[in-house]
Amino acid sequence: MTENNTCTAVKSRRKFIFNGMELNDPDPNMPPEKVGEFHSVLHGELTNSTLKGPTRDAQGVDVYEFKIKVGNFG
Repeated sequence: MTENNTCTAVKSRRKFIFNGMELNDPDPNMPPEKVGEFHSVLHGELTNSTLKGPTRDAQGVDVYEFKIKVGNFG
């Protein structure tokens, strides 16, 4: 008798927040930084943002938040 001891990795669900909006996750295998690059086509402010997280919400979803960098210019 043989045992099947295979282990499968389960990707956790992710949520991306920017400026109060939830951005879709285009590919669960894509690194979070690349998700920001993907969405920067429509939301140019993402090119000047920092990524915070993940934090896990009550439903077990990993939440990432893009925060706009604030700095002094000039």
